[in-house]
Formats: sequence, structure tokens, C-alpha cells
Amino acid sequence: MILQAIILGIVQGLTEFLPVSSSGHLAILERYFNITQPVVLAAFLHFGTFIATVVFFFKPIMDIIKGLMRGNKEAINYILNIAIGTMPIVIFALLFTSAIEQVFTDIKLVAILLGLTGIVLLMTNIIRKQQGNVDRLSALIIGIGQMFATFPGLSRSGLTISAGFFSGVKSGEAFKFSFLLSLPAVFGANLLELRNISVIDNYAALCVGVACSFVSGLLALKILHRLVHQRFHLFGIYCLIISVLFLLVK
Repeated sequence: MILQAIILGIVQGLTEFLPVSSSGHLAILERYFNITQPVVLAAFLHFGTFIATVVFFFKPIMDIIKGLMRGNKEAINYILNIAIGTMPIVIFALLFTSAIEQVFTDIKLVAILLGLTGIVLLMTNIIRKQQGNVDRLSALIIGIGQMFATFPGLSRSGLTISAGFFSGVKSGEAFKFSFLLSLPAVFGANLLELRNISVIDNYAALCVGVACSFVSGLLALKILHRLVHQRFHLFGIYCLIISVLFLLVK
């Protein structure tokens, strides 16, 4: 169990933040390598990456909180943009939860969606107009990207950052907004997962898994932060290669 927690923790941390789809990779692990992710472990691994996001973006998060306390207009607008960007995934998840769950069992579709992620990422190198910060429209567009990323194989960070690029947001701002936008969705999903857990055992494996997802998540965020400005599209090549390989194996 501990070895499984280490593997899943590292995979979760790296693929949750790098634009290569954590859900897609976990579905592939389950299908071809017979490595399953227990519900309890899944919830705790997501908690590990959630904490990694908070730690990495601690300063901007505190700046927003301080701004809200002072009634700062910029901070209020940012929170409103987060709320606008969160609405699509909330509505979509409520209406199509069963459809989303069914996709996890279709590994061929997961591989196809991973390939689609690769195409979107490669397009960012062709269609990129960096003009400014996140506004209401770009927040909604990025939120729609996050909504579609509920399907395994479609990367959340990949689609949201790409959506930011396509809607004219600067790379650094698209990177920051993408992950701050993820916090309400991930926190809500964690609460739903924890609500369905009645028994928690093997605390050692859970702690190891959380530690691995936290550390690998921080590492992934640092890597992506360095590459998002110029080499973000290169992740698309990786996604396409993995997609083709598993379609051929299928």
C-alpha cells in the first residue's frame, strides 16, 4: 500500500499541475498497470496538491485577502473573476456527473482526449496574443476551459492556461489565475470525496501519499512557472505521443 501511495502521489503531484492531465494518467495506470487509486487515498492526494497550490501562491493569496479587508477594488474584482470562472464547472458537474464518470472506463476515449489536449497546447505557440490581465470575459473563457477539463484526458492546467492565452491574457497572469481558480473547485471536490468516506485506515500510507503529492506538486508548479512563458506548447508533444502510444496498444 505504501509503494502504491508513493507512485500515485508522485503521479498525482506532477500531472495535476503540468498540462498533461492527471485524471488521464491515473486512468491509464489503472487500465494497463493494474494500479488502482482507492477513494480514501484519492481524496488525500488531492488535499496534498491543494496545499501545494496554497503554499506556492501564498503571497498573491494573502495580497488578495488583505485587499479585500481594505476594500481594495482590484482585489474585489479578482475575486469576482474567480467566482465567474468557477460557475461553469459547478453547473456542469451538477448536470453531467454520471457522464463524466463513464468516460473514466473508456481508455480509448481518454487517450483521444489526451491527444486533443496536445493539439490545444501546440496551438498556443501559433495563436498567442498576450495583451493584459484577466477581465470578466477572459475569466469566463478560462472557466469554460476548466469545465471541460472535468473529463479525464483533458488537462485542467493545459486548457485553462491555453484559454487565457487565446483570450489575450499575459502568460504570467494566465498561470496565476489558472491555479487560483482551481482552489474553490478542488476544495469543493475534496469535501465531496471526504463525505463519502466512512472508514480511514493505513494512516502511514496516506501520510506518505500526501507528502509525495505535495512535494511533486510544488516541483511541477516550479517547472511550469519557468516554462509557461516560452515553452508551454512543448507539453503538447508529450500528450500527443502518449495518446498515440496508448491508442496503438488499445
